[in-house]
Amino acid sequence: MLMIPRILMLLSILFGMNVAEAASDDQLAAIRALGSLNGVALHCGRLDQTQRIKQALVKTLPKQRQLGELFDYQTNKSFMAFINDDRVCPSTESFRQQVDLAIGELKTVYQRP
Repeated sequence: MLMIPRILMLLSILFGMNVAEAASDDQLAAIRALGSLNGVALHCGRLDQTQRIKQALVKTLPKQRQLGELFDYQTNKSFMAFINDDRVCPSTESFRQQVDLAIGELKTVYQRP
């Protein structure tokens, strides 16, 4: 059982090193924020928001596997934390606003000059 957290930590370090070469800290933070929201959306059954999040990523991010892996890792981490922390799902409107802000930030940090 102790082996799983160590493996996850090692993977996060490895992914972080690979992804860091491809994106700025602000860009990585925007991807992580959307991954965190996606984990909540999956847990709370907000499939409309998961679709919005994924569409924004596909339209905005450069096509690099490491960025998608970072998003998936953060989604899983958020989903599991939501369960472990026994959190309550946010209201539909509040959650939509959070997703709007995170998508806006993603678009801002990935603007091309």
